[in-house]
Amino acid sequence: MSIIQINNDELVRKFTKVALGLSRPKDLTSAIAGSFLTIVEDNFDAQGRPVWAGLSPVTEARRKPGKILSQSGQLRDSIQPDSNDTEASISTADPKAATHQFGAKQGQYGKSSRGGPLPWGNIPARSFMPMDENGNLQPEAENAIYDDVDYFYQKLLD
Repeated sequence: MSIIQINNDELVRKFTKVALGLSRPKDLTSAIAGSFLTIVEDNFDAQGRPVWAGLSPVTEARRKPGKILSQSGQLRDSIQPDSNDTEASISTADPKAATHQFGAKQGQYGKSSRGGPLPWGNIPARSFMPMDENGNLQPEAENAIYDDVDYFYQKLLD
């Protein structure tokens, strides 16, 4: 599990005030979890933000036409939002998710039954979750969360 770091002091200040002021904090965390899911779906649609690395010529020759990481839809469909009174999250149980999010070096997973490296070549990171390798939110996710928090912040002022 990765923890997401918010580096926007104004957002953290508003988030704290909203969280303390809401009688139902799950309304806010549910909105944030929904925003996380939307950002992930947008990342798949855009083939990455920033744009994902292209496919190797070998992979390109073996696959059907279409967007990267979208051949079966299994990975995208596996993303699940979740929230409670104190947390908002998204997750996936797809075993390929970590490799696509963070990449993998040739041989990182050992050897095949025939003695070849697994994976057989380097797989570049194609981050689809709304954070980078250091747990920092991608700009689109930070903006979406800011909008969610600001919406509830304005409701507290009304």
